[in-house]
Amino acid sequence: MNEIGIFICNYNKAEMVVKCIRAIMDQSIQCFDIFVVDNASTDGSVDLINDTYGDSVTILQNADNLGGSGGFGRGIRTALEKGYEYFMLVDNDAFLDADAVSHLYSYIKDHKDVGICGAETLYLQDPKKIQDLGGKLDYVNYRWGGVIGGMVEIAGSTVLECDYVASCCVIARSSAVREFGGFPEDNFIYWDDIEWCTKCRRAGYKVIVNGNAKVLHDMSGASKQNMFLRYYSNRNRLKYFTKYLPEDRLEDFYQKFTEQFFLESYGAMHKGMYGSVMTYWNAIDDFFHGVAGRAIEGRQVPYVAPSKRLEDIAERSNRLLIYMPTHNQKDYDNLNSILRKMMAANPGLTVKVQFSSEEDEEYDLVLQLCDHATQIKENILPRVYVDRLGNLVETEKDYQYFSRYQEALDGFRRMYRPLFDERVRMLRNEA
Repeated sequence: MNEIGIFICNYNKAEMVVKCIRAIMDQSIQCFDIFVVDNASTDGSVDLINDTYGDSVTILQNADNLGGSGGFGRGIRTALEKGYEYFMLVDNDAFLDADAVSHLYSYIKDHKDVGICGAETLYLQDPKKIQDLGGKLDYVNYRWGGVIGGMVEIAGSTVLECDYVASCCVIARSSAVREFGGFPEDNFIYWDDIEWCTKCRRAGYKVIVNGNAKVLHDMSGASKQNMFLRYYSNRNRLKYFTKYLPEDRLEDFYQKFTEQFFLESYGAMHKGMYGSVMTYWNAIDDFFHGVAGRAIEGRQVPYVAPSKRLEDIAERSNRLLIYMPTHNQKDYDNLNSILRKMMAANPGLTVKVQFSSEEDEEYDLVLQLCDHATQIKENILPRVYVDRLGNLVETEKDYQYFSRYQEALDGFRRMYRPLFDERVRMLRNEA
């Protein structure tokens, strides 16, 4: 048995997992054994791995799809049972640079205070662009976020201590994991690695991202239309913060995440984006009712594209006036987003933007910018409110809908408050 056990979690990505294994086999050091934890794939993954690599790869087959959380959870348990001094977790769509294992292994071996060490992750579709270089937790908006992400590859390589590292390519010290435990397998997917790293830090070990170790990661499925991501990331986000926040932050958390949901969803529902709204709502509702693991069928509602009312205005107009009551950088960013949509619909549209509300000429329509339609204070019809998300207050019906926002939010909070208090009691007894 080698010093490192490498565990790849796979579900229905036969061709990718074979390439993932090849990248691992081509590493500059070879002090590891390779395992694939297969989550009951139906695309021939197991047969293809066996035909390609034979006994070089050990397959641990799950009877059901347990998600990344359950798949890696089994990998961690196997690593500890077999007595590996270190183990690695690798996504089936992650492709390691030839020296990635060497850099991760040498760093964690030389730094006894490190429990988990991750790699710098680059976009497979754009390898010069960083997807993730360690993660930080946002305790203002209660979300995840990369320490460095979305930027062009930085010169040199960076080693950073961070809140968490993504489990798409990570090495861990088995002796430390025996102290703080493995993945929260009831997550199914997302926020499992974040909770794992939190437990690591609470046990007194550091979480490190080593930018010398690089991995390409496929993120082609990550988009606003991905209801799978929308459901699990929101359900498990609420679980994480409810479980680990300081007691005195829970009230702010409840107020903040309910407002986030309503602010995003109120306008989206008005634009007909039922899939996005209902999937998000189902995630929250399932969290409140203690639903964990794989989502019940139907909780991820198919994506529905928004209505094109802003584009319709552009198509039926020739001359447009836009009034900007405030004009900071965010206002100009919002203006630019609105103009892109309108000009795409009607390239010949003539637009004038001004700070004052006076109309010195004849226009087909006057738009007034606002940060969000839910914040409107007065009816200015026939002048039309438009916000950064393309929400319009164009009719009396629109005005009545958006002016009732706060009343609807307050009702939502009252309805779910007893369930939230119960979830707080249950989850914090587990932490």
